[in-house]
Amino acid sequence: MRRLAFALLFAAVAARAEDAMPTEDDFSKCVMAVVRSYPTDGTHAYYWPKGDAWPGTTCDLVYQGTKACEADAQKRCYCCGLTFEVFAKAWEQWSEGKKREFAIPGVDGKGILDLRADWFGSTGDKRTTLQAAIASRKLGRSIAKLDEARAGDFVQLWRKNGTGHSVVFLEWKKGGDGKVKGIKYWSTQKSTNGIGEREERIAGDDGVDLEQVYIVRVGKR
Repeated sequence: MRRLAFALLFAAVAARAEDAMPTEDDFSKCVMAVVRSYPTDGTHAYYWPKGDAWPGTTCDLVYQGTKACEADAQKRCYCCGLTFEVFAKAWEQWSEGKKREFAIPGVDGKGILDLRADWFGSTGDKRTTLQAAIASRKLGRSIAKLDEARAGDFVQLWRKNGTGHSVVFLEWKKGGDGKVKGIKYWSTQKSTNGIGEREERIAGDDGVDLEQVYIVRVGKR
């Protein structure tokens, strides 16, 4: 009887842990819903004070009593801050929909600051950034094949000129031969006067380097 009771208890705990994770499909839907909630009229201008500790988010992000990020007084944002904000808001939205506490498995108040630091590339792997932040915590999985990327995935991309960008993937732009010619994404950048959709080409010295496009999908399969 004790063995049976223990087995039932273990199964219940495992089920609760499983329920604490959104499915990939559910989380992607939340990501896209959050993305569509932002104005694209320049309300949130792009700003990046390189080397500063400024979080680059449009709003305060409070998680389990810890303020992970503070809103910019001028409503400005930059790419890493905005994508992290979308991740947090999407998880909170999913939690509310399930009538659950806003709790990311394995992440406490201090942990959200560590997650943010990894997401920004301030610590850990400074190239894969958000991909490593999510995959290392088993909150999602890396997408190795480019053609498997889908809307709602998070991407850290690097260009051939050495510059990078943190974005929400929308789609690949392909030529008549079926080969990838560019990437369409949502983020914040000067060219869109802040938050908006943008397309970047692969060709050219300043084109996106497909060897350095790091994709991660949040949730369980």
